Amino acid sequence: MSTMNKNYFFLSQGLYGQRLIIKINNQGFCYNHDEIVDANKESFSEGGSANRSWSEYGCYSKTNGYPGWAKEHIKKI
Repeated sequence: MSTMNKNYFFLSQGLYGQRLIIKINNQGFCYNHDEIVDANKESFSEGGSANRSWSEYGCYSKTNGYPGWAKEHIKKI
C-alpha cells in the first residue's frame, strides 16, 4: 500500500486500483481509497449522492470532513 497526502477528502476513478491510503493530516483522518469506492458503489451510481461528480468529472471531493456514507471506513490519525 502506498500513502498519498491530501488536504481534503478525495476519491478518483484515476486513483482506483492503486491501493492507496489517503491521509488528511490537517483534518486528522485517513482512509483506504479503493475500500471506500468498493463499499459505496450505490453512491456513485445513478441517483446516488456522488453520481454527478463521479460521472461528469471522474472524482468526488469534500473540503471539510468526509461524507456520511464513508464514515465506517475512516480512521483517526
